[in-house]
Amino acid sequence: MDKKILRWNFVFQYGWVITNIINSILLLPLYIKFIDTNTLGVWLATSGILYWMTIIDPGVGEVLQQKIAELRGKNEHGEIGNTVGSGLFASMLILFLSVVLGIVVYFLLGTIINKDVSQYPNLSNALFITIISTGLSLVSFTLTGINQGLHNSAQVAISSLTANLLFLLVNILFLYMGHGVMSIAIANLSRAIYINLYNFISLKKVLGIAETKIDFNVEHFKKFIKIFSFTSLSKIITGIANSMDMLVLARFVSPALVTVYEINKRPISLTNSLIGRHSVALMPLISHAKGMNEKASVVPFIGTQFKLYVYATVFVLFMYAINYFNLINLWVGPDKFFGNNLLVLMLLYSFFYLIGYFMSNISYALGDIKVNSFYQVAKNLLFIILVFLGAKYYGMIGTLAVSFGMALLFDFFFFIYRVKKLGYLSVATLKTLAAMLIPVITVCFFIVWMISMLINMWFPSGMLLLKMIVSSTIFTLCFVTMLLMIDVHVRSQVKQLVSRLKFSFS
Repeated sequence: MDKKILRWNFVFQYGWVITNIINSILLLPLYIKFIDTNTLGVWLATSGILYWMTIIDPGVGEVLQQKIAELRGKNEHGEIGNTVGSGLFASMLILFLSVVLGIVVYFLLGTIINKDVSQYPNLSNALFITIISTGLSLVSFTLTGINQGLHNSAQVAISSLTANLLFLLVNILFLYMGHGVMSIAIANLSRAIYINLYNFISLKKVLGIAETKIDFNVEHFKKFIKIFSFTSLSKIITGIANSMDMLVLARFVSPALVTVYEINKRPISLTNSLIGRHSVALMPLISHAKGMNEKASVVPFIGTQFKLYVYATVFVLFMYAINYFNLINLWVGPDKFFGNNLLVLMLLYSFFYLIGYFMSNISYALGDIKVNSFYQVAKNLLFIILVFLGAKYYGMIGTLAVSFGMALLFDFFFFIYRVKKLGYLSVATLKTLAAMLIPVITVCFFIVWMISMLINMWFPSGMLLLKMIVSSTIFTLCFVTMLLMIDVHVRSQVKQLVSRLKFSFS
């Protein structure tokens, strides 16, 4: 496995998420300062509705990434040219259909939100520009997927980070120039155009070096498009299911409880997204290695990465177990914490969801696209039914119990089984990991109990930030020490890092 490509994949996956978070933190106060409050509120509501445009994309970028990486491993350059041609043509169709859908929704916005959009300054123009930029963003997913499949990871990372920087700078510039909500739309359009041009020029260079010509073949396109009969339905159902917990809760509990649920869910959801990026970054390399028939190296690679991923998951979730009440208390106040029982359910759900998500991405990277898609459709249809019943009869705890049960009984077991059946996850790896994980989790429970007890004895209840800093530091030291004691691989990696640092300073 090429470590340089893997590092750039991590830079792209984590850099994109982190820069989006930073942009949100920096820009929200400026939006409030420079945009009329009513206009901003309607913009947030209507631009969210325009997100529906994204259901037009059946996941072309992800499929292209997997297919091209595998073909590159087989050195089938002619087939790569045909696949790129089919992907680009598909992205043009997606652009056209998404813009058409966006325009239809645009004319229905007033009816949907029961507001006259035209009475808000520049809002109509900003929304129309956003329709175009959203369509172009869907094209960028295709170009990014092609470049990822071609192992052009460095340019993908650079384009995404610089695009988010451009979005930030253009936004700030036009806000200070007094363009209000149009600033956001112009920044979105600038980012979409920039990232498309950068990625297209970059992939042309890579294909030129490999002497691969982009070609469009109607018969190839027909075979290519068949894949999306599976992925498109999966994406639509998954998208609906992901927002279903909030929708059904709003029907059966008070708005105040819905707010509490969202507040407590958001930090953990954000962390799940960050941790999950690890598995996404591995996908191009695994697809490429499968194409090269390097199963002997892929199996231990997946085992090692899975172990590190599980360690990161356990560390973060126990860190939340220590600090979550103080975090919510410090952020929005103690009355917004939803209680320890719900916290335990949410942390258990996160653990099994993240394990299932890792294995799901691995199976996808190995080409198990049809089974993956069929499973997602069936599981999410069942989830929609069960979460409705859970919310109706048991409120928040019913909603979380359904999410936890689905993650444990379906995601966790099913995707581990799929990767094992494909021959890329050994029983020995699972036994070794389980043998190490059981004592790790047991010791973590003891550490968390001791830290919580001592911190509450040492510090007054009002010193929330200091309690979080001290407890986090102690737990981190204990966790790292424990891994160094029980895991030979972790010890060797740390020794190599220390040796490199000594060499660089000598």
